[in-house]
Amino acid sequence: MTRPTAQAFLVLWNSISSAPLQPEYETWHSVEHVPERVGLPGFIEARRYRTHADPAGQPPRYFTCYWLSSLQALNTAQYREVVAHPTPWSARMRPELREFVRLPCTLSGACGQSTASQLATVHLRGDATRFATQADARIARLVHQAAILCGHWGTAEVLEDFPIANHTTAALPTSTSERPTRDFVLMLQGLDRDALRRHTQALVQALAPVATAVSSPVFFELLSQVRQDELSHPLSSRQPARLDLFKTYQTGDIA
Repeated sequence: MTRPTAQAFLVLWNSISSAPLQPEYETWHSVEHVPERVGLPGFIEARRYRTHADPAGQPPRYFTCYWLSSLQALNTAQYREVVAHPTPWSARMRPELREFVRLPCTLSGACGQSTASQLATVHLRGDATRFATQADARIARLVHQAAILCGHWGTAEVLEDFPIANHTTAALPTSTSERPTRDFVLMLQGLDRDALRRHTQALVQALAPVATAVSSPVFFELLSQVRQDELSHPLSSRQPARLDLFKTYQTGDIA
């Protein structure tokens, strides 16, 4: 069976309310929440990441990227159903999310044939006309030089019939015909953490004439990956809730 080609993606950054919640959050997100989403029409796969070297006692930050056949995947009846009617575990975990940012994007550029565990993400805002040429050329150069293994970037879209509930004051911009302004998301993957940091910061600086960072680059490492064609349950219905695991946790458990 031929795998569908992604034309869009949904990215989410978040943290959690406390460090002791980490084991439960990561179990819920890995084995129930993300597979539930990936099992929906139009979803292809998802990758989950976590920051490294966080201060002792502080919860890490997370990044999730859902690859989609198109942004229409976020407008299906099935997607609206899982959002409007969360599982008991999802209902318990939602209030624990912090620093939540959600951006649906059209895939606008991709370069590289390999993937890696180290990831850099950047949220930028700038000139829609000039950014594409600059981003494509500079990412292709980094891949050609093996400075990074691959790079993807997308253009953030506002889905008016499904509002973005971001916990941030950095709202998406309003474009004008004279100077169209858009938000962009860069995702760069590399083998070496320190080298990826250097190349990402240099790229952001090089793109400064056409786009500025809405927030500082964030660096993650891969936690898990889920693909729709590898799910064990039929895709004709909603993936089952993991009530067995839900009952083993009390919110705030450390073990």
